[in-house]
Amino acid sequence: MSVNSEDYINEVLHCMKELDVVKTEVLLTHIDQVDEKAQRRLIFELSRAEEQFSIAMLKKLIQNDIEVLEKVPALKQVLMSIFLNSPESLSDFLMDEGLIESRIFLIKLAGELRCDYVVSDLLTILNTAEEESLVLVILEVLGDIASSEGVNAISEYLYTANKRNIAKAIIALKKIGTGPAIQRLADRMGTDKQIDLLIIDAFAEIQDNVALGKLNETLVAHNAYIRTYGKSKLVKIGSKAIPILIENLLLDDPDLLIHTLNVLGDIGDESAVAPIRKLLFNEPKNDNVRFAAYETLGLLPMGKTSYTLAAGLSDPIDNVCTAAAKAINTNYSPMLSAGISNLLATPNENDQKRLIKTIIDSEADKIVLDQLDNDMFSDLAINYITNDIPESLLNFYINLFRKNANNKLADEILSNKKSETSTKMKVCAIDDSRMILGIYRSILHRMECESELYEFPEDAINAILETKPDIVFTDLNMPKFTGIDVVKKLREKYSKEELPIIMVTTQNEVNDTKDAIDAGVNIVIHKPFTEESLQASINEVQNG
Repeated sequence: MSVNSEDYINEVLHCMKELDVVKTEVLLTHIDQVDEKAQRRLIFELSRAEEQFSIAMLKKLIQNDIEVLEKVPALKQVLMSIFLNSPESLSDFLMDEGLIESRIFLIKLAGELRCDYVVSDLLTILNTAEEESLVLVILEVLGDIASSEGVNAISEYLYTANKRNIAKAIIALKKIGTGPAIQRLADRMGTDKQIDLLIIDAFAEIQDNVALGKLNETLVAHNAYIRTYGKSKLVKIGSKAIPILIENLLLDDPDLLIHTLNVLGDIGDESAVAPIRKLLFNEPKNDNVRFAAYETLGLLPMGKTSYTLAAGLSDPIDNVCTAAAKAINTNYSPMLSAGISNLLATPNENDQKRLIKTIIDSEADKIVLDQLDNDMFSDLAINYITNDIPESLLNFYINLFRKNANNKLADEILSNKKSETSTKMKVCAIDDSRMILGIYRSILHRMECESELYEFPEDAINAILETKPDIVFTDLNMPKFTGIDVVKKLREKYSKEELPIIMVTTQNEVNDTKDAIDAGVNIVIHKPFTEESLQASINEVQNG
């Protein structure tokens, strides 16, 4: 049927003026048969009519032809204008049984308008909604409106069997972002990895004090993947997270302290230096805490306070001394140079050898080059480099000396180097700390083992699946792939008997040990490890 736009408009306007409901309704059923300009004018005139008449006609228009909402773009604009001026009319539309088929459109409109007036209506509809599409759009819109009134109802969907509903509920609670909403998200964690990571993402996006507090709590979570992901988010947040992290340093929880120090080191903000120095001044009893503190200081700009690092070289634990040496090397200065010289002046030769061994093993190139003019240091250091370090570390120092115009010394070391004896076994070590890998390298060399060292678990997995070593040592807490993830992947190919895997961790968490054993680890040992503890663990898996 061909409709003349001008005649059509005039006829509709006449009926509207007369408030003739029946004729106006009939005429409006043909609105899609006139051009867009005429549609816009009619809808505009309809919005100017007496309010009750206008609303009644708009309802009928939508009810008679749901597709009119798509076919007549001007209709949405007029509805938005009406609902902005009269939110109760939106409530009336939503709850009208005759407009049920249009509810998703109207609900989305409520979201665009951020209309909190209709939250109770949305909750009523949600309470009886069966179609997934309707549930999803209501959850989304409740999040867009961001009214705390919806927290309880939305939270119920965190525990459904439908992961799409769960994901929408997480997003909605994230947008609301109140304390109760954040707490409901935190309460949901711990049973599903995918859901947990979405919730941690939500905390990282909210970033208020409550959300940062929940992120901070992930550092002592029972699950390694939660700790690892939470740490990565805190690092990404950066300086904003530092105040709450520094508060952790006042607590007596070794695992929390170690993870906190790791995060502070990765953030790299110098404001963490003073609190970490204070922690060390209080002499924490846990060896791993002291190691992590010095390792972190090695990543931070210490300036004039770097002289305090020298105390770490006298620590009774070799690994802690290595971390201190590395930190000193990073912050090396004339003051620290003098401090090292004073320590080397001790009359105790064993103390001298231990200090020089620590400096060499930690790849402290600045210290080595600076102290070479000291005859005592030079004699002991060159002897140790020539006879007692693994080939990869030897190559490091040969290259160092050549780069610094000391070819004569490099040639002398190589000419005096004894040929390597065949190794007893090939041992793979996986740890995201380069310093820890350096410690593995030195210890395994003294144990006459061939070492393969991996900072990135993915690389280790690929290499081990290609060529099997005799034994694998793996850290627990690593980014992207935890130690448990590594074990699960390797166990797809190798049994416990074929490839012994030893988990090495700072954690004292019972859940971690259980998860590691369930994944296929042979045994779990704790840091700081020594030559004796590594040898004992190897003996245990070989004899077990």
